[in-house]
Amino acid sequence: MAGEPPRSHGIIEAFHWHETNAQVSKELPAMTRTGFRLRLAVGLVAFTATTGLAGCGSDKEDAAAERESPSAKAATSTSAPASPTPTPTPQAADGTNLRACKDGTCEVKVTRPVRIQTDVRKLKVSAIKVTSLKGEEISFEVVLPSSGEFDLNCDGDPRCQTMIVGPAFGSPGKANITAHPGAQVLANGITIQVVTAAKGAAILRMKPRKP
Repeated sequence: MAGEPPRSHGIIEAFHWHETNAQVSKELPAMTRTGFRLRLAVGLVAFTATTGLAGCGSDKEDAAAERESPSAKAATSTSAPASPTPTPTPQAADGTNLRACKDGTCEVKVTRPVRIQTDVRKLKVSAIKVTSLKGEEISFEVVLPSSGEFDLNCDGDPRCQTMIVGPAFGSPGKANITAHPGAQVLANGITIQVVTAAKGAAILRMKPRKP
């Protein structure tokens, strides 16, 4: 074996063996100490790198926790824009009570073809007949007196259409009108205003015409 002196050699070989082992024994502690210093340095570098990585991870976790914190969520929800308030549906002062228009002063809602009776002697109009409701458009007839007298005009609506029919023998004349919101129809002694018209419903406001 390498650690034991040779048995078959003489005194000279034995002396060389002891001298070589002694030299190795002197160098071995120095190598051992050098190896220990290298291992210690490597350990310090590894510890420093691990600590640095741990610090970076901790910063990222803190930032993530802050993003998920209730206060951050509350701030996000608070800054969201508020939804617009819906526009209330307009209501007619007299509802659907068509009899309120007999004297020429009323505000009614219509949702289908109807006949609105009026005082012919006072207003020189015997009736108003709603014939059609389509989207923002309303069509109606103004029934004129048997005398055939008429005075007709439409303001406030550039799309307003009017047409006089009659009078003919045995039947009074009538004015056919197609109007939209904002229209103001002047027919003999009554004013008819289209307040609203949408989705098959309209509000009409009527009042006696000023002389």
